Amino acid sequence: MNRIIVSIAALILVISIAVFGVTALDKSCKNLAVNLDEIKQSAVNNDREKAIQLTEKALEIWEKEEKKISLLVDHSEIDDIEQTIKSLPVLARQGNMERLQEKSSIAAERVRHIRDKEKILPQNVF
Repeated sequence: MNRIIVSIAALILVISIAVFGVTALDKSCKNLAVNLDEIKQSAVNNDREKAIQLTEKALEIWEKEEKKISLLVDHSEIDDIEQTIKSLPVLARQGNMERLQEKSSIAAERVRHIRDKEKILPQNVF
């Protein structure tokens, strides 16, 4: 009887950790994607000053959230996103709004892909 109780408790613990991890990843990716969308919009509006501020904010968000994301996601995907995000402030400072719009859009899509891929859904589990 004790083995059954311990097994059930361990199962509940593992499921709780998984749900917590996916929830934290979802929140992190959502925050980052919203910021990247704002960068894209500032590039579309040709608002260089706002773009510079938002790209610096994106770097701060990335540095904060990257640790959580790296625990649950393949590092090759993270490396691509990191390189793209690190290039955004340079593009904003140069005033290259067309390239900034393109790069921020790509990064946002990659972040959304991670978010969708890691959700607890039947197609992701089986």
